[in-house]
Amino acid sequence: MNVRQDWLGLAQETLLQPRGAARAVLAMRLPPRVLVELLLLVAILTDLLLYAELAFGGGAGLLMGLAAPDPLLMWMMQLASLVMMTVAVQGLGRLFGGEGTWAGALALVIWLQLVMIGLGLAQLVLYFVLPPLADLLGLVSLGLLLWLLTNFTAVLHGFRNLWLVCFGILVSGVVIVFALSYLLVILGILSPGAA
Repeated sequence: MNVRQDWLGLAQETLLQPRGAARAVLAMRLPPRVLVELLLLVAILTDLLLYAELAFGGGAGLLMGLAAPDPLLMWMMQLASLVMMTVAVQGLGRLFGGEGTWAGALALVIWLQLVMIGLGLAQLVLYFVLPPLADLLGLVSLGLLLWLLTNFTAVLHGFRNLWLVCFGILVSGVVIVFALSYLLVILGILSPGAA
């Protein structure tokens, strides 16, 4: 089996059996340097997807307003959001008795973001073919993100109660959104009234 089939198989397993996929990602035990390089790359890919959606009138344009922000600044924001998600997944999990490591949390966040980029690309294609279906896929992707993150976090920390994990993710997600909004206001990207 080649590398391409391995990655596609892992992506399929992620959607169908997220716990098994999480265990497979953790079993790779990627070294810290590779994780940092992948994190930087995933932030770039996310940024490129965001600008593609802006260019073709996707949902990102509604979130970011009419003017496209500076690409480097947006890349830094993507990077910051991924790091904050990793901190939340690892730190809050450990706070509640979890056993997950920083490297494991980072590997899972990176893989989750790669899967979401794949769904974002599919949504971008649908904007050209069936725009209403593209919007529906966007909503489904948000629900899928929560479901996958819940399962990934549970596997990382050895938690059994998915409802409590999901609740913790929702609360920490609200905190992250407020923190990022505040950062956008400080950087002058967002007006104080919009945050």
